Amino acid sequence: MTRARRAAATLAVALLVTGCTGADGDEPDGRETGDALLGTLDLDAAVGADVTLADLAPGPDGAPVALLTALDARQSWLVRITHGDGGPAADVRTIPPVPRDSGLAVAGDGTVLVVGDDLLAVPPDGEGPTAVPLPLGGPPSAVALDGRTLYLARGTALAAVDAATGAVRTTATAAAPVTHLALDPTGGLAALVNGGRKGGGTGAVLARYDTALRPVGEPVPLVPERGSSATALEVTADGVAVATVHLGEARSVGRLVTVADGAVQLSVDLDGAGDSALGLVVDPDGRSATVAVADLQFPAELVTVDLGSGDRIGAVKLCGGTGVFGAVAGSADGPTLVTGACVDEDGPQTTAFLVG
Repeated sequence: MTRARRAAATLAVALLVTGCTGADGDEPDGRETGDALLGTLDLDAAVGADVTLADLAPGPDGAPVALLTALDARQSWLVRITHGDGGPAADVRTIPPVPRDSGLAVAGDGTVLVVGDDLLAVPPDGEGPTAVPLPLGGPPSAVALDGRTLYLARGTALAAVDAATGAVRTTATAAAPVTHLALDPTGGLAALVNGGRKGGGTGAVLARYDTALRPVGEPVPLVPERGSSATALEVTADGVAVATVHLGEARSVGRLVTVADGAVQLSVDLDGAGDSALGLVVDPDGRSATVAVADLQFPAELVTVDLGSGDRIGAVKLCGGTGVFGAVAGSADGPTLVTGACVDEDGPQTTAFLVG
């Protein structure tokens, strides 16, 4: 996963659950998939401060966790977001202030790992957090947690550290700056790097590594014909890498790409992909992917694409008009948290959406 860097004046959570009906009138509702907007949760009010969303991560119980930092950088919070009969709710825990570009991961026992200048471990039992040093010299550009091993990237530096002690297990140097990391369930890691292109400029390239951070196979350019920049990466249970990228310097068009067996298998252009869009969630069965799209001249939606055919098979309208979107965090059996904002006559209000 990669970190979200979205400032929030009002941070809310909207929940969508498959198969539910939408509200009457102009409320956003589901099309084709039957998803619907169920409610909102103001996270500024939950923590009692104006906040910036630093990162999102799925919890082992399906409830996403958000890392928030105060706009004045004097405090940070972990917010576990749930939904029950009474609607959405926030379980808030105050932690020491961390950098706004910190990363986040949640272990199988519920321990939250905040990865900034140091590694801050926050246990689920209410005991105080503990901090240990890290070898990167600053917050990472990407993190991925595999059991007791935490994989980190900062620029071209890669490291695998003990998730409990921060002890370095191995290091490596990537051929180009790493922007995203994702665990490969079939073994090792997938990474997106910002590599050079034969025609000049840079583009998103998929690289694979084993658990010792040794390169596996040849890097695969995701958009050979033009420049591109990566926005999200996930890997399916059978090892297919699924990524989204912006095309060209204008970043007004997006592309969904899958890679398997060392080659691009699917490439689908996505209109309405403004600079902030293209957060990605892959369905647990690996058959479809949901992507956030939004731009000034396009509706703010979550669109679902069949990864076999490339067909658009569903959409959920999130805003009455346009909007902007940020990070996405998925879970195996629960909703997915998507950050963003609807833009109306009152201006944008930073929002996060839970997608089920």
